Amino acid sequence: MKISKENFRINPVLLKELKVKMRGWRAVFLIGIYNLVLGLITIFMMKISMAGSMGRIESRSIFSTYIFMVIVQYCLIGLIAPALTAGSISGEREKQTLDILMSTTLRQGSIIAGKLFASLSHIILLVISSIPIFSIIFLYGIIGVKELAQVFLYYIISAITLGSIGLFFSTYIKKSTAANVLSYAVVMFLVFGTLLITLFYVQLVVVPKLNISHTPYNETFWLMYLNPISGLASLLSTQLGQGMGSFLPGLYISGKQSGLLVWHINSMINIAISAILLWLSALKLNPARRKLFKRK
Repeated sequence: MKISKENFRINPVLLKELKVKMRGWRAVFLIGIYNLVLGLITIFMMKISMAGSMGRIESRSIFSTYIFMVIVQYCLIGLIAPALTAGSISGEREKQTLDILMSTTLRQGSIIAGKLFASLSHIILLVISSIPIFSIIFLYGIIGVKELAQVFLYYIISAITLGSIGLFFSTYIKKSTAANVLSYAVVMFLVFGTLLITLFYVQLVVVPKLNISHTPYNETFWLMYLNPISGLASLLSTQLGQGMGSFLPGLYISGKQSGLLVWHINSMINIAISAILLWLSALKLNPARRKLFKRK
């Protein structure tokens, strides 16, 4: 069987966006500065942790440094990912280049996928380039390659989900500003809205019923499976062996549901949400989409 170049053809939209964004020294400068700052912060955190232990490196200080590094990277993804994709399609519409893009032979799914991964390319590149910084933890035997791979896999899944939210609103809303606002509103609901609803419901409805039978509430409320913070906390708790248990009602992140941890379920839900949002975005771009819902 002869293998041609067509078998390895990259998405044209992704290829074009990467050529534009990666051209010059801007991307290299950004990666270098980011890793320099992350490395300095890591060393600074280790120095602070060692100061309380008379200059000795203890497991507690390494735990704190590792958790801090993971949280910093995750906050970066949460802040940047929606903004990168919220103007992908609406920006083309504002520049009046969307019709030109739609007139090509590319399918709507290819356009959406290319825009998504082109927008998230900087984040994915920054995350991958930070692996050497995280490898410092390897020297102390706290985590291994498996744990680091789990964290970075969760990063990429979360970035795709948050980017899909921004791309969805960018497709359905004409203005990039409005798409940005709605994207961050949804992200804020997933982080804080689900937490507040869970706390109110568990405290006002579930806990009073259990107090009658003197039964503790050691379960994860279903709404918390949508919360990305609970997934990250579950992942860190599993890796570091710190049984965090139910530190808040309804947030039993160390518990299992049908053999799955909270971060497992959260990742699967994120993948499902991304697939649905990307499908809806491609459907919106399709000029003949209404025919799917019409019957003769």
